[in-house]
Amino acid sequence: MRLLGLDIGDKRIGVAVTDKLETIASPLTVIANDDKLKENLSKIIKDYDVGKVIVGLPYNLKGEHGFQAEKIKSLVDEVLKEICPEIEYIDERFTSKISSGILKAEGKKVKKSAGNIDKISAAVILNDYLTIKKKKHVFRS
Repeated sequence: MRLLGLDIGDKRIGVAVTDKLETIASPLTVIANDDKLKENLSKIIKDYDVGKVIVGLPYNLKGEHGFQAEKIKSLVDEVLKEICPEIEYIDERFTSKISSGILKAEGKKVKKSAGNIDKISAAVILNDYLTIKKKKHVFRS
């Protein structure tokens, strides 16, 4: 099974997926945050044999989450819980900055790449999760 990473925004959702061995995440697509969201995510989860969804939550610099994080949790409860019962959250601070830096390094214009930023951010979120998971495994051994 694979992991799916989501960078949830008000208009768009960046989507990333791991390989089958869950070793690396890659940007997949961007989908609209609209009335077809549940249908679109359900199809992706089925097509990629996803076992767990990792959702980025926007924490502030103090490590607390506020209004936007609550909106994301509410959306996850409404849309995702039914189609993928295993969901985890991870701090998504600075993922948009990291994604913008990646695009700049590739010579792409950031303003024209809003969708690219979203799916790259989803991959950053998912790779961060994989790194944390790997470190926990190393410490348990």
